[in-house]
Amino acid sequence: MYHIIVNKMAGNGKGLRMWKQTEQYLEKQRVTYHVSFTEYAGHAGELLEKIDENRVHGVVVVGGDGTIHEVVNKLVHKKVALGIVPAGSGNDLARSLGVPFDVEGAWSRILKGSYHLIDIPKVGNEHYISIAGLGFDGKVAEVTNRSRSKRFLNKVGLGGLSYVLNIFRVLFTYQPSDVSVEVDGRLYTFEDVWLIAVANLPYYGGGIKICPDASGNDGALDICVVSGIGRWELLFVFPLAFKGKHIKHRNVTMLRGASINVSPNASMVMQCDGEIVHNGASDFSVKEKALKIF
Repeated sequence: MYHIIVNKMAGNGKGLRMWKQTEQYLEKQRVTYHVSFTEYAGHAGELLEKIDENRVHGVVVVGGDGTIHEVVNKLVHKKVALGIVPAGSGNDLARSLGVPFDVEGAWSRILKGSYHLIDIPKVGNEHYISIAGLGFDGKVAEVTNRSRSKRFLNKVGLGGLSYVLNIFRVLFTYQPSDVSVEVDGRLYTFEDVWLIAVANLPYYGGGIKICPDASGNDGALDICVVSGIGRWELLFVFPLAFKGKHIKHRNVTMLRGASINVSPNASMVMQCDGEIVHNGASDFSVKEKALKIF
């Protein structure tokens, strides 16, 4: 049996549309399932509190990266595999994992029944699956999540652009910080840091390939630090990130390790999988092969 968790509001209603298509598809395929609908932030995780690992073959999220993030925190080291039917505005996790964006394609992948194991990073008490971002990108995520532009762009099928538009909103007010980053015991110091991305997978922000070499099965996290760069030059570098070509710029430093500590001299907003995290910790680790995923 599949336990399906649907966020009807994902993608400003795309979740509901994708669920209706899913329902029709599963009826034709005669698939046994139980469905639950989220009603508020954090509800997806609550719905899995008492999941029976011996009865449920897989948990399938019909929603965006935020809903998936909640579910991942409940499935780490569980027998149950995770399936994804992308219905958010960015769908960066599906993009990183090669999950089809259409219902039939996504479910065909799930119903094959084969899964692979993926590493899961942890910062403080929070697990995530894709990328944690501190600083500028965390602030952009915070502004995007509450912006009217995101809701409007979702309605017209351009939800991924909301992150891009809010980059310009934040760009001219954000103040960089000095940051120390310790990676596997080696200390690096950076001045005027705009952002630090700690990545298990390559994509975030609606298709930005911030850590192009990140892989979810190498036991390590890739780190991108953007520092010492002016606002206008940052505008030039930003488009390069959609193809992962920003990593050659002189103000971009790429690191890799399994144990990471980030120590800024001022408070930095942190997002994990696009969701703002307020746990106050910046110690990152990675749990190898901790999640089954279709």
